[in-house]
Amino acid sequence: MTDMVPSLSEDNQKLFNTLAVAANRPPWIKDLVDQIQAEVLARRDWVGITALRGTDSERHEQERGPIRLLDYACGSGELSRTLFPYVDEVRGIDISAAMVKAYNDMAVGTNVQRDQMRAVQGDILGPSTDSQKDALAGREWFGFDIAVMSMALHHVASPEDAVKLLVERLRVGGIVLLIDGVQDSVKFSGADLSQMAHDLMPGSEKVITRAGFAKDEMLGILDGAGCQDVGFLELEEPTRLGDGEQATMQRLFIAKGRKIGFN
Repeated sequence: MTDMVPSLSEDNQKLFNTLAVAANRPPWIKDLVDQIQAEVLARRDWVGITALRGTDSERHEQERGPIRLLDYACGSGELSRTLFPYVDEVRGIDISAAMVKAYNDMAVGTNVQRDQMRAVQGDILGPSTDSQKDALAGREWFGFDIAVMSMALHHVASPEDAVKLLVERLRVGGIVLLIDGVQDSVKFSGADLSQMAHDLMPGSEKVITRAGFAKDEMLGILDGAGCQDVGFLELEEPTRLGDGEQATMQRLFIAKGRKIGFN
């Protein structure tokens, strides 16, 4: 099962290495990140995040292990930081070395212990160095209670493979949480997707593979990845993509599923 071809992987690394420097990020990206953080927190009960702690009827509080979160395509860690109060450990993976450094600098600044929150460079979806593959093959990188992938699924060649590989890293009963754009909710103003992406942020036209996902498609991807209790929530407030005259609007969604299996 493969996903990112080398050129797509390399273009993603190049773009996000640049965006790892806060000064290089357009203002609309900060607004987008802030909106996602607020929306996920407001719906943490619906997602199932709150229930991870304190309501586990199968294991006594002292007997269960730490609650663990995987943030895939973690960027500089804004969503990890937002969800950290609800878990015990967070691990991030990002294709960009510069984003990983920004993430780990953030974790140090948050005054958490290194084993509580840290990120590594890697790509579970496609080409990686042997050392990166070995690093992500250990037990530490499996058995998560929740895995999140925010605003990155439209950067991969095969969303189906991406979600399957993410779900593989969950424990049985673990939650996968996906955030992205709703298909057909963005207006191109007469331009095609590639041109629109370039106008919003030069370089992104090389790494955006689609403009979003429909509800039925997303639920089908989760079902095909081995999930039950799937859900899809379209957010009421559209998000702004771009600044100035090039700006357009798109609606976002939060999708969830619970890994099926047997202990």
